[in-house]
Amino acid sequence: MAVDLELFQEKLRYQAKNPELLKTALCHKSFSKENPGWDDNEKLEFLGDAVLDVVISDLLMQRYQEDKEGSLSRKRASLVNEDRLYRIARLYYIPSFILLGEAEKQNNLQENPRIVASAFEAIVGAIYFDRGFQAAFDWLEEAFAYVLEVGFSSHDFEKDYKTRFQEWVQEKFKQTPYYKVVSQTGPDHARVFQVEVWVNEEMWGQGEGNSKKSAAQDAARVALEKAIP
Repeated sequence: MAVDLELFQEKLRYQAKNPELLKTALCHKSFSKENPGWDDNEKLEFLGDAVLDVVISDLLMQRYQEDKEGSLSRKRASLVNEDRLYRIARLYYIPSFILLGEAEKQNNLQENPRIVASAFEAIVGAIYFDRGFQAAFDWLEEAFAYVLEVGFSSHDFEKDYKTRFQEWVQEKFKQTPYYKVVSQTGPDHARVFQVEVWVNEEMWGQGEGNSKKSAAQDAARVALEKAIP
């Protein structure tokens, strides 16, 4: 299968010295298994994940100089996660270029957020290999420019504990947390709910509130304090 690397570089707004690196970044392991001689993108993804963390940390420290470490960590977790990377990748038409095995294509996994986010990280790794750290920094600064400028001011970042914990869990474990109501007490007009939040069969926090929603937020707050002290 041929990859139109010229078109891909145009969509990516990046001109590679070695376009073969970008081709590898697009190659899912299911494709490489069916096409001997093609390397999959997992090692580039590993590298890109590290580069992404460094660059986003740098950009956040530049823009939020008064923030403490905990606040910067929470902001980074809201940027470097599967959902966010998927959305940014779509702006560069990355899903339409990903190389998948036949079964994966039949199941339309080209739009699978995990696969797309992994390809995004692999592309970051490819750019780093191709032209060095500054090139990767510049490309990521442009890719994240909008959300860095308006993303945090446009929603109540410090209070939306459920969203923040979910983004942290997706980045750390590639999973989604789930919530369980463990008790409800009191009369109908003054109910008190207790909710637990779980990840990978481990209970991360328990919260209490006068609605399931507020109890879940409280549980996520406790979990975040455990996750990011």
